[in-house]
Amino acid sequence: MRSPPSSVSAGAATAPWGSTRRLCRRALFAAASLALVALAGWLGYAFALRLGLQRLHELAVQRLEVEATRLDGELARFEFLPSLLEASPNIFQLLDNPDNADLQRSASVYLESINAVAGAANLYIVDAAGLTLAAADFNQPGTPLGRSLSFRPYVVDALGSGRGRFFGVGITSGRPGYYQSYALSAGGKTRGVAAVKVNLDSIERGWQDGVGDILLVDEHDVAILVSRDDWRYRPIRPLSLHALEEIAKARPYGGADLKPLGWVEKAEVGDNSARIVTGDGHAFMTSARKVNGGAWRLIVLDDEAATRQKALLVGGLAGLSAAVLLLALKIADQRRRETRQKLASRAALQAANDMLEIKVQERTAALRAAQGELVHAGKLATLGQMSAGIVHELNQPLAAIQTTADNAAVLMERGHYDDARDNVARIGALIRRMGRLTGQLRVFAYKSDDLLEEVNIDKVLQSSLSLLRARIRDAAIEVTTSVDPGLLVVANEARLEQVFTNVLANAIDAVETVEEKAIDIRAARQGGEGVIVIANNGPCVPPDMLPRLFEPFVTSKPPGKGLGLGLMLCDHIVRSFGGRVTARNLAPTGVQFVIEIPVRDSAEGV
Repeated sequence: MRSPPSSVSAGAATAPWGSTRRLCRRALFAAASLALVALAGWLGYAFALRLGLQRLHELAVQRLEVEATRLDGELARFEFLPSLLEASPNIFQLLDNPDNADLQRSASVYLESINAVAGAANLYIVDAAGLTLAAADFNQPGTPLGRSLSFRPYVVDALGSGRGRFFGVGITSGRPGYYQSYALSAGGKTRGVAAVKVNLDSIERGWQDGVGDILLVDEHDVAILVSRDDWRYRPIRPLSLHALEEIAKARPYGGADLKPLGWVEKAEVGDNSARIVTGDGHAFMTSARKVNGGAWRLIVLDDEAATRQKALLVGGLAGLSAAVLLLALKIADQRRRETRQKLASRAALQAANDMLEIKVQERTAALRAAQGELVHAGKLATLGQMSAGIVHELNQPLAAIQTTADNAAVLMERGHYDDARDNVARIGALIRRMGRLTGQLRVFAYKSDDLLEEVNIDKVLQSSLSLLRARIRDAAIEVTTSVDPGLLVVANEARLEQVFTNVLANAIDAVETVEEKAIDIRAARQGGEGVIVIANNGPCVPPDMLPRLFEPFVTSKPPGKGLGLGLMLCDHIVRSFGGRVTARNLAPTGVQFVIEIPVRDSAEGV
């Protein structure tokens, strides 16, 4: 009769042990759950932070491309302007007579008129000793006129190597700018320097009005353009003694104290990208790109605070999701409906993330489209700048091709196939000649590397006359020639043909209004030069225009008939041979062009 109590007693003894085991399992489950939630939160935070920083870098690279293209375009916008002054005789007269006040004023007025069209910050002429002889802002306070700039690097570089570039604060004006210089040479000797100052304030204002921080550092890692004023003229890191000596000599930053920014680099993220902490404790992601031929660096700074906040949010959501998942697994059998609601919440969260990703992709596509439009606009601007010269140089060959092609068609209709074949061959020669002409268009902006050799004057003149034969025949012009068949000069054949074709085409235009049209061509050796004289009996050039006939954009033709570039280009080509071109009016009417080019023994002496 005692068995039942024994059984009850055993059950009572095992009850506390079972309760303890359940408590232990619950504690272990809770601890494991907390560990999994913490791990999920940390992994979510780390992944989101890495992804966010990568996205920041990608957007920064895209912005760098856009800003670098804009900046390089602004730097190259006036690069041609100093070299253009090499074609002006007034400038060389001033360099020959630097103390002549009248020449100084006339040259300054000339520079002022050019700069009024170009829109640069300033344009001026410096002699070989570094003294400013003429300036576009000669009548403005702070002008460099009369000041010595011999210590400026862009003057030293131009005198030494032909070109110079420099960013600095103006010595007299106190205004910063980008200086581009070009050596002015005559007779194989550097006579002075033409310099243009470019104002980059519009670039900086765009940065300051935009979103995010950006700065441009020069070769010393000193900030020269900034989105924050307190960063201006401050180096990223302390300057070396050598750099300080160079800065003291060139004075590019005015009276700035050059206090370092005090940035501390935490880690490199990739090529040209790093994470830094500024002096005020802010963390930034930096992305850099070289500009201006690698001399400067453009740096975009993106604040990490927003990215870290988003990463914390994602980490919290990841931890919360892990907790929800664990809770759902625990009570799956009892709370099926709640589990479905939580899954729906997760789906909604995923949809929100997907929508956010779609918006980011749309904005990225819009940014890339804007970048493509910017590049396309730059290409259109370049095409517009080239079109005027191309039309001017190819007009005559195209007219000759048209006439020859029409004649070939008529000959084929009449059964004269041999003559038609000759016309087709002539068209091919004209096309090859056009190819040579287009290859010479770069002579306006750059020093030519074409080989100079002995060229037969008679051969080149006949080639030019052949090119213009249709115009001469249609206009009923009498052309007389007296050319030494053995006359050889040192030149480039294609470029010399370009000169003759330009001068002859101008002569054809000049006699257009004359009843008895005549062009006279003579060529012979005189001393150490071959002298080619091309005269026409058309109207005289106005006396006030004659001294400026070889300057750019000077023409006596009516609007639409000429650009004023042909004779300037001829003068530039002939001077590259070591020769010269002059023009004078004949009496009672007519104009004569004289082209003088060295022969072999004279050229070797030079």
